[in-house]
Amino acid sequence: MYKSILVTLFICFCWISSTSAQTEAIEIVEVKGKKKIQFYAINHTETEKEVFFKVNGKGFRKSSYRPVIKKIPAQKKVLLTTLIPLKNTTPEYTYFSSFDDKLKELNVNTTVKSWKTLDNLIDKGETIIFTKEACAKCEKLLAMLKENRIPHKAFDISENDRFREFFWNTVSKMKRQDVIISSIPIAIVKGELHEGLNLISFIEILKK
Repeated sequence: MYKSILVTLFICFCWISSTSAQTEAIEIVEVKGKKKIQFYAINHTETEKEVFFKVNGKGFRKSSYRPVIKKIPAQKKVLLTTLIPLKNTTPEYTYFSSFDDKLKELNVNTTVKSWKTLDNLIDKGETIIFTKEACAKCEKLLAMLKENRIPHKAFDISENDRFREFFWNTVSKMKRQDVIISSIPIAIVKGELHEGLNLISFIEILKK
């Protein structure tokens, strides 16, 4: 009897521990009101996180669809965005979010091309390479592309906010929620995403 109680208690403890371990590091919460829908990010960890958030939908003000990147302090709740429905419409929406550990402060380059121009690169089927700082594999890939005279456009997402938003916006459009920054370098070739690159094989594909 005593052993049976101990076994039961042990199983309950393991179940509780397992449930706690499965808690999302960043939780996205929707708060629906009569005239607006608000999205919050709750950081359940002990370190600051950086969250990317993007809404896809219809029936809201145009500004509702702009990608958002915000830093969420440890154990804090932060408002990400507010959706304002248009009158006489039936709003529909889905959303995409991803997060990463706090990165260094980014310097925004105000001369970066417009969003429309960046998106057109994908539509035209150009080869896009997303890189980040202190990435030896990124440097090697870019050197190989140059050596083989393969046309491409590279975007260092550590360089400024707009490149980083362009990266996450592209990923969300492809409905890829499993992509993480540590997978970089990541390439977009003719509208198709390539990650976990074998550099030699990838270069051979581009040369064909």
